Amino acid sequence: MGKNIIRGLTSGIIAVCVLFCGLGCKKVDGIADTKIKPPIRTYIVTARIDKKGTNSNSEGTAVLKGTYDEGTKALSYTLEYKNLEPLLITLRSGAKGSVGALISEIYKKSDAKAGTSPIKGGFTLNPLQERYLLKGQWFVAIATLTLNPEISGILTLKQK
Repeated sequence: MGKNIIRGLTSGIIAVCVLFCGLGCKKVDGIADTKIKPPIRTYIVTARIDKKGTNSNSEGTAVLKGTYDEGTKALSYTLEYKNLEPLLITLRSGAKGSVGALISEIYKKSDAKAGTSPIKGGFTLNPLQERYLLKGQWFVAIATLTLNPEISGILTLKQK
């Protein structure tokens, strides 16, 4: 009977020690609970648009220059083109060489500003659009009467 009491007392002491060690090892750190927000960045956006993007024989070229602000989610741009007459200029998202998903039409020949270069504009991005832009999966496609798209180019970002 004495051995059972000692065994019970020993196992009780071990249980209490394990309990105190488990509670004593829990580290309470206020820093771990605080989430660090990444810095808000502003980017310079550029795209060189030519026949290399579409493998055509077009002499037309275009350049898109702009900025993107992560804080406001605003993209603003200026696009200049030469040696072609665009019917439609679109911003698209997708892998290089794909048709891509339409993000925005930035020019349509039926617009009042048709035939003028440069084209200026901007819009606010949703979270999915922002993700693909920052991953480098946006491109400009310029369609003409002869080809759709005749020329295209990928948007690149550089931190300001």
